[in-house]
Amino acid sequence: MTERRQVPMLPLLALLLAAEAVSAAPAAETLTVGEAVARALAAHPAVAAAAARRLEAEQGVVEARASNGPVASARLTGTRYGEPYLVSPIHAFDPADFPAFDETLVQASLDLHYTLFDSGERRARGRQAGARLEAAASAASGVEQELAAAVATTFADVLARAEMLDAERSRVAAVRQELERVERLVAVGRAAELERLRAEAALAAAEAGEVSGAARLDAAERELARLLAAEPEATRAPRLAPLRSRLAPPESRAALEVRAVAANPAVERARREAEAAEAARALARTAYFPDLRAVGALQQFGDGALDFSGEWSAGLQLAVPLWTGGATASRVARAEAARDAARAGVAELELAARAGVDRAVAALVEAEAQAAALGRAAARLAEVARVERLRLEVGAGTQVDYLDAEAALAAARADWTAARTGAIVARVELARVTGELDVDWIRQTLEEQP
Repeated sequence: MTERRQVPMLPLLALLLAAEAVSAAPAAETLTVGEAVARALAAHPAVAAAAARRLEAEQGVVEARASNGPVASARLTGTRYGEPYLVSPIHAFDPADFPAFDETLVQASLDLHYTLFDSGERRARGRQAGARLEAAASAASGVEQELAAAVATTFADVLARAEMLDAERSRVAAVRQELERVERLVAVGRAAELERLRAEAALAAAEAGEVSGAARLDAAERELARLLAAEPEATRAPRLAPLRSRLAPPESRAALEVRAVAANPAVERARREAEAAEAARALARTAYFPDLRAVGALQQFGDGALDFSGEWSAGLQLAVPLWTGGATASRVARAEAARDAARAGVAELELAARAGVDRAVAALVEAEAQAAALGRAAARLAEVARVERLRLEVGAGTQVDYLDAEAALAAARADWTAARTGAIVARVELARVTGELDVDWIRQTLEEQP
């Protein structure tokens, strides 16, 4: 009698439940380039740092506005003397009203002052704070656009390297198939050992290319994950949505240069910094001129027993600078030098923006031309490899020609992918230079539209 073996039910049930859970699990969410940029802008520390600097500049504006109003301060002092000291001020000499003396003197004062005329100091300080705020806002915009460009470029690089890896794998499969064919022929004495060695060498080279491509793809996926502050599994190539295969042509070069000079964040920041430098020069020059203040005080004088008497005072205070040993002139000269440097910086960045447009347009034209030519080359080399394969199978071709055709096809496909990716990168750089790179631009320009 044959003993029936019972299958444990709990492990089997667990396996069935696991399989059901896997089959019921939703598919991994596809990540578009627009979503990737939005995540990076929300999580990257560079954006947070730029926002903090902008907040700091906003508080500088608040501080400058607060200086326009009256200023109040309170003071409390206690002093102990070796001999009795006059407790309260003497306003008249009257033997019947002899002032009090004590070793301990307590003074409390509430002081108030308001600047009536300051030769433009408050106005210059407000202009300087406002210009610094606008410069910080432009800097924050520049940081966001640089990060968006980095994310979009890395996103495109991941897709490109995945496509290159597929080409390498196709080559490996084709060469492995050739090696299997040769090994069958060698086994029956219809092919020379040299052909097998040649196929093995070609397979080793193809596998090395596959390993290199996989490593580069993994590095690009991890770089994208770092930009998004995400796990590497969230940015694997299969989870990324494809980019547009054809991009709309850009504007004319002249229009792009005008936009770059007008809206480039680095240029705009330099302009605001130049305005702040001009305001700093005006602020330094106010030290040459007088200022007029209204001042007032409410004072209390007391002895050690805290017996207080009070009085008040009010008046006008005019301060006229007479001589500072050249310190004011030095501050003004330093401010003027900083202003001239800031103005030169604006001109320099305007030239850099125009040069950036030239470089991006040249790269775009070159990449698009290369992509068109390499696309045709890849299509023809694919046909060449197919024909060489057929010729080899019927005995009309040579193994060398076929292996060379497969290598040339893999190289052409890689170059074609690199050229198409280069066109995308050039368009992104062109948008960054002209100051229009944001999430909406990326979604409208790079994403496949339904």
